[in-house]
Amino acid sequence: MTLVLNDPSLLPLISLYRISSYFIVAISAGVLYDWVLTFGQEVELVWRQRWSHMTVLFLSVRFLEYHILCEFNLLSN
Repeated sequence: MTLVLNDPSLLPLISLYRISSYFIVAISAGVLYDWVLTFGQEVELVWRQRWSHMTVLFLSVRFLEYHILCEFNLLSN
């Protein structure tokens, strides 16, 4: 059963939720675009080279970014 509320005090909250949803979509698109553009260079410069501390640091930061984005996406829903 659907609950319909006509309380005008909820309008700012609904507006904020809509704006934050747009922001999440925009950030997700930007991160995905960055990943697609730099994936070829990442394979050439990181994955095919000898592993070092910098390689591990780069990959940690690279994939931590996606993890945080996914967690933020899940928590906002």
